[in-house]
Amino acid sequence: MKTKLRLNTNQLQPGMILAEDLYTPKGLLLIPAETLIDEKHLFRIRLYQLPSIVVYEESAQQIADEPTHEEKQPVNVSYRKSQNFSEFREQYLMQQSLTQEKLNDVLLGEEISENELYDISTALIKSLRTKSDLFNYLYHLRNEDDYTFTHSLNTAMLANIFGGWLGLSDQEIKDLTISGFLHDIGKLNISPDILNKPGKLNVDEFEAIKKHTNFGYDIIRGYDINDDIKNGVLLHHEKIDGSGYPLGLKDNQIPLFAKIIGIVDIYDAMTSKRSYHDKYSPFKVIQMFEQESYGLLDTHLLFVFLENIAHHYLGKDVLLSTGERARIVFIHNQSPSRPIIQVNETMVDLMFEPHITIDEIL
Repeated sequence: MKTKLRLNTNQLQPGMILAEDLYTPKGLLLIPAETLIDEKHLFRIRLYQLPSIVVYEESAQQIADEPTHEEKQPVNVSYRKSQNFSEFREQYLMQQSLTQEKLNDVLLGEEISENELYDISTALIKSLRTKSDLFNYLYHLRNEDDYTFTHSLNTAMLANIFGGWLGLSDQEIKDLTISGFLHDIGKLNISPDILNKPGKLNVDEFEAIKKHTNFGYDIIRGYDINDDIKNGVLLHHEKIDGSGYPLGLKDNQIPLFAKIIGIVDIYDAMTSKRSYHDKYSPFKVIQMFEQESYGLLDTHLLFVFLENIAHHYLGKDVLLSTGERARIVFIHNQSPSRPIIQVNETMVDLMFEPHITIDEIL
């Protein structure tokens, strides 16, 4: 096991390797563990005035033993070619298969084991070094086959992490995760021809799709599970202005679980490849949330979600709408979709370059 060493911020040098996830004073991920520290990371750490950092002792000793210090840039690993990603994909496909099996069991009226549903939902999270890896790996799986079972698994995992960001209790996070796992089970009663239709749905088809929340609630209504779980299944398409379905509830009438699942449901759908649209980059989806969701989704919950999502991509390489490669170096808290990026040796603040967008995470 690697030995860890806590250093004062002024002792850090480029080339040291971060041993633990580094968070801002507000609890947002700043730099993930295993990152090779460079000058940009040092700038970020000092910007947030963090007093001390945990690094691997061996990396610190190597730096101390070197007579000269040249800046070391992090190695840009292609996720889809890495061993870690291959192992994740293999486990993901196994959990996807278990998701399909369990949702079909529930549809047929077999007994629900909350612990089993929770374990299926969280197995992948527990297998990773950091939650940042989950976001990166899920993004690079988005070109795989994507359907109700995959979306259910993704929504459960995202709901689990979101619940942690909100400071929910362990039991609340467990119930929220299970609700995310079950939220679209009603779609198993919808014709695949409608679910997978590549073009725009007509009025009748859209009305059929909207029934999935009622179908889902009917499937799980008789089970001895928390009402919060059931409400998440029934009400995750409600909107705070009353324009949602199935009941047209407004703001405080909508339960917390339903509001949370409504957000992660949209995020996963938008960052996934669908029959009716290609996947969007997380920053494009964040921008759409910022521009289009006012008055529809809970503002406080959405702000927490978007800010945390954006911070999980700090230090990642991206492809811009200009065709250039860049690296994300700073997230604006008030506008997480418009970070500061580094293009070659130039820092570019996207807050002042509205015509440039982040089209892809590399």
